Amino acid sequence: MLFFLLGVSGIIYIKTAPYNHSLSSLIGIWEGFYEINPGLVDSHFVIYKSGGYDGQFFYLLAKDLFHEHNWSLIVDSFYFRYHRIGLSFVTGILSYTIGSEHYPIITLIVLLGTFAASVHCIFQLLPKESKWLTMFYLLSPYSLNSNLLLVADSFFVSLAIISYYFYAQKRFFFSFLFFLFTVFTRELGVLFLAPIVLQAFLKKDWKQVFLFSLPGVLFVSFLFYGWLHTPNHLGTNPLSFKDMTDGPFFGFVKSFFDDDKFQFKLKEFPKLLFLVSFLSTLAICFTAIRNSFDQNINLIIPIVGSLLVIAIAEQGYWRSFDNLSRMFTLILPFTLLLKDVTKKLSFKIFLGTSLLLFVFLLIRILFITPSKEYFLAL
Repeated sequence: MLFFLLGVSGIIYIKTAPYNHSLSSLIGIWEGFYEINPGLVDSHFVIYKSGGYDGQFFYLLAKDLFHEHNWSLIVDSFYFRYHRIGLSFVTGILSYTIGSEHYPIITLIVLLGTFAASVHCIFQLLPKESKWLTMFYLLSPYSLNSNLLLVADSFFVSLAIISYYFYAQKRFFFSFLFFLFTVFTRELGVLFLAPIVLQAFLKKDWKQVFLFSLPGVLFVSFLFYGWLHTPNHLGTNPLSFKDMTDGPFFGFVKSFFDDDKFQFKLKEFPKLLFLVSFLSTLAICFTAIRNSFDQNINLIIPIVGSLLVIAIAEQGYWRSFDNLSRMFTLILPFTLLLKDVTKKLSFKIFLGTSLLLFVFLLIRILFITPSKEYFLAL
């Protein structure tokens, strides 16, 4: 783990070099959102003149939660960001206490700290003969990319792993607490709770039914609260579920077309690796259901849920390496935990694509991604 953290530090050093090694460059704040949220961005933070990224919304929400009291925040789609409040809540509290100018380093510590804890949990959950598989999670290109972008996907998955670890250890109260943060970080967390609640219901364990239903109930209540208390601005581009979805793999196919002309460039190759990873995961799930349904059902449901999200993603997700890789973040660690699948060819293909994408991510960061024009916030 120490060598991994040193390696990540080196990558961050190289990634931030064009911006005078400012960690705020990792946030990805676009000039447009800087201008329509006056006074919200800390001084001397890197602002891009074009090409910001989602890390800016977690940062702006964290600032607005604890530094503003009139819901004046303007993002791309308020409700889409609002209900994924977990990371912004944690980093917002810490930033408010320590100083918001330290937000980038605080967020990195939170992300890498929870990731390190989840690596330990994966190691403990794997049987003795399979503990070496922990290395594949440690080198997950999906978690690494998410953490470097200062977005919540890896944080969500880390919380889910820690929650599942405590559940497997029958430390149900701690499992409940971490599942609560998991659901509020990303709504897919309810897919971990559904089979747990169902199994408890069938066993007539009403205490567990109540305990593990509570995160979902609180989350739905939070959504209703947000709908009843409309913010001052719904966003520059309010999104609905329909806007972000398409028919199964329609987005994948459309992503190869520009102006109705099919184009395949070298940069499209990672999409094929993602597709292979998707199909191999699907095959692994079929094997897991056939061989050990009872032991695997708690993990298969969230994995299949993630696969469904990927399958119906609109073309914009398939055109972006960052967006697409983030959607695979959950799949890797929980596939490693499935019983009776490690000897299958599909599992080996799955691991191979993960390693290839890890190598591509490093090449992309070190040699491909161009620097952007920027200025510093006043």
